[in-house]
Amino acid sequence: MPTGDRPTEPVTDEAPIEVPDLKRARIASLDWARGWMLIASVTVNSLLIVPAWFDHAPWDGVHPIDTIFPIFVTLSGCGLAFAMARTVKVRPLLRRVVVLLLLGLVYNAITEWSLDVFTWRITGVLQLYAVLVAVIGLLHLVTRSWRGWAAITALVALAHTALLTVYATICPASVLTRECNPSGPIDSALFGAAHIYAEGAAGHDPEGIVTIFGALISASAGATIGHLLLATRRRGLALGRGPEAAIVPVVSAAAGFLVFAGLMMVTLPIALGVELPVMKRLWTAPFALTIAAGSALALLVGHLLLDRAKVPRFIEVSSYPLLALGRNSLLVYFGSHALMSVLKRPVGSGPSIADRISGALALVGPPQLLWTALLLIFWIGLATLLHRHRIYLRP
Repeated sequence: MPTGDRPTEPVTDEAPIEVPDLKRARIASLDWARGWMLIASVTVNSLLIVPAWFDHAPWDGVHPIDTIFPIFVTLSGCGLAFAMARTVKVRPLLRRVVVLLLLGLVYNAITEWSLDVFTWRITGVLQLYAVLVAVIGLLHLVTRSWRGWAAITALVALAHTALLTVYATICPASVLTRECNPSGPIDSALFGAAHIYAEGAAGHDPEGIVTIFGALISASAGATIGHLLLATRRRGLALGRGPEAAIVPVVSAAAGFLVFAGLMMVTLPIALGVELPVMKRLWTAPFALTIAAGSALALLVGHLLLDRAKVPRFIEVSSYPLLALGRNSLLVYFGSHALMSVLKRPVGSGPSIADRISGALALVGPPQLLWTALLLIFWIGLATLLHRHRIYLRP
């Protein structure tokens, strides 16, 4: 629900955290990175015709669209690290998870245009996000250090890789396929085939239990990056230097380690005669860790630009729309998906609202370009208006 805010309050969308010195300044790099991700997300959602090479990979491999949600998950893990670095409030956390799960069911009804309880999909992107919020939040009761979260990330990556590798050994030619993968039987047994992606016909669920397990790698890596960034920032402040002191070598090293770990997750299964594909459909560890490495470098750039004692005026002004988007990331990310799902639905036996608008735009100029520009202006304008009035929508 809408909530007010004060200049010294949240470091992220999730909850407040104390930041040494700099008048408890908000860490802006997370919002900045989220802002760029949301611009990419809205742009992708606006496509009326998606080229096959750009759309979600049918099975293995990674297409450009496959990277957006994992980036969102990684940055969410980082945001949860900022929010829970001091304390974890279990009751509000669980309430938030329940709200997200319920919203996920509503979101499925909107995007799939169906209220049939016998085929209503139980899994989904909001449900995946809700589970990750719960797990990352509760694990903060165990550790709040970057070392602890690095260990969790490594353990989850190894466990997920082991699951896929062992299962692949019973598949023909030791290759995971749509017909032979752990998601098909596990998610069908847990939720019922009629209540998962494509009603079980696809042979897997891209937001099912197996994929949530893989997404936990991304969220945990994000939490590691967040705690590492906080620790390095605090050390720089404690030594009387700027908050960006020592950030470059530390975060760069972390990104390099994540890439190395991803390569190891590819190499280990080969020892068992299994070639583990890099893919989003089952959210494999090499995929998750590579995305996390890229997210870490993006945060590094944002940190050096914005998280400093004096930010140049032109950077401050040009970054404002990105920060506004980042502050309402949940609203813009899931809202843009839901809106486009409605706009792309045919009206009766005629064309969709989106097609009708693009047809009208064709009289002025390139319809896809103008359509994308309109959607970006709408979401940036809405986020900026809410940010200006310090209104942030979150469950």
